Amino acid sequence: MDCLIDYIGLQSCANQEPSASGTYINTIAGISLESIDKIANADQASYAGVWRDAQTEAALTFKPNFMAALNKCYTLSRHCDYEEMICENIELLSEAWRYLLAYQLMLYRIYSNRLNRFTTVDEGKAKELAAEYNARYQERLADAIMLIDVSSCCQTECSNNPQRVQWLP
Repeated sequence: MDCLIDYIGLQSCANQEPSASGTYINTIAGISLESIDKIANADQASYAGVWRDAQTEAALTFKPNFMAALNKCYTLSRHCDYEEMICENIELLSEAWRYLLAYQLMLYRIYSNRLNRFTTVDEGKAKELAAEYNARYQERLADAIMLIDVSSCCQTECSNNPQRVQWLP
């Protein structure tokens, strides 16, 4: 799912290029470049390694969640290319993707083996933020699903949309 990687940026002094989406992960309250850097393990080395791993891990989660959310609403052909659908609708899905990335970063922070303020003193705050980011992710994904055009995948109507509305005087 290459279209997702680096779609949301990480604003830093080293990276001055604008992100593809125009949004950045470290503009979300509770996520800073310093906090990302402080959770890096020996393999990740710095915030850049954490950011790379977070995106890779989140992408593995995003596709099945996207498929499940679509299939709650639509009956799609087995031949539907979900990755292509994600990439074609990346703008609609960007907020969901952004909050999934934030959630992934909080998981890294909670389970980091590094000892510092972000992983010890602020662990409770990280758990609260993880729950909040996950809830926002789920909401944004559900909202985006309702806006996606699935006509190329031989769908039936969304089960959440009423077939008929009756107005009473």
